[in-house]
Amino acid sequence: MSDSHHILIIDEVHPVLLDMLENHSVIYRPHITLAELEIAIQETTILIVRTKLYISASWMAKATKLRVIGRLGSGMDNIDTDYAEEHKIICFNAPEGNRNAVAEQTVGMMLSLLANINKGHKEILNGIWDRKGNEGVELANLCVGIIGYGNVGRVLAAKLVSFGCKVIAYDLYTSGFGSENVQEVGLKEIQDQADILSLHVPLNKASEAMIDKQFIDIMKKPFYLLNLSRGKVCVLADIIGGLESNKIRGVALDVLPNELLEALSENEKKELAYLGGNNGVILTPHIGGLTKDSFQELAKVLGNKIVNWMGNHPLVNPK
Repeated sequence: MSDSHHILIIDEVHPVLLDMLENHSVIYRPHITLAELEIAIQETTILIVRTKLYISASWMAKATKLRVIGRLGSGMDNIDTDYAEEHKIICFNAPEGNRNAVAEQTVGMMLSLLANINKGHKEILNGIWDRKGNEGVELANLCVGIIGYGNVGRVLAAKLVSFGCKVIAYDLYTSGFGSENVQEVGLKEIQDQADILSLHVPLNKASEAMIDKQFIDIMKKPFYLLNLSRGKVCVLADIIGGLESNKIRGVALDVLPNELLEALSENEKKELAYLGGNNGVILTPHIGGLTKDSFQELAKVLGNKIVNWMGNHPLVNPK
């Protein structure tokens, strides 16, 4: 393995990553244009990205020396991983770096829904002082169902234990994780028992449009829904239907199927307008993993993985 690499970073990163890679040729171009990238990528052996660009097969084909793509984040849905695998390009991400940030925001949004904080705030601004109408529900007496028991799901479950609520979890790809505090269950048990449903899954064929009308109808109880994974996991039209029928008691969305607000279709604009005007809905602009702390931690995690790979050491995920 070569002792030196040409590393191209095309998104803003914490300086700690640059320090970790200082012994190599690093081109830090967070404002690079597509025309400039066409040239710079030709000599690149390691490409580091966040969310700016979809790294397609055509981009990788231009990078004939490319050996590694590192993503400063948890998901890999902005990289054509099938093409990368076919051409022996290794892909790293850093889900350990922002798992605590996402879990903390999930708890915050959950408590805000249960205590009607967003609803009460809006009403006061409109001259309404309604104590009884904003009577809350205590988390301690509810069952939280977590779908996706990876980095975020595990950290979230650990935080929820202190509230005294029942925590159940399902993961399509992982088993044997049950403990004294977290009950491992199947999807049916989630649908039968959960008062709160929190989504922490990668976007793939199994999860896309998972939360649709059929899923909502199968849920045994009226429930609160939180999605801090990927927008396309939920069908917004069906969530709106659930809100209108009161099957869904409240919704917190940190992600949307289309996050380019300037490019929304007319139907998407109507859906967003409905959600924004509903007092039982909380919307945030995909900031669940975006904190000053996680910005640095993501850089450390990814930096360590790249340095280990360059040194031909085994990858060790942070605990």
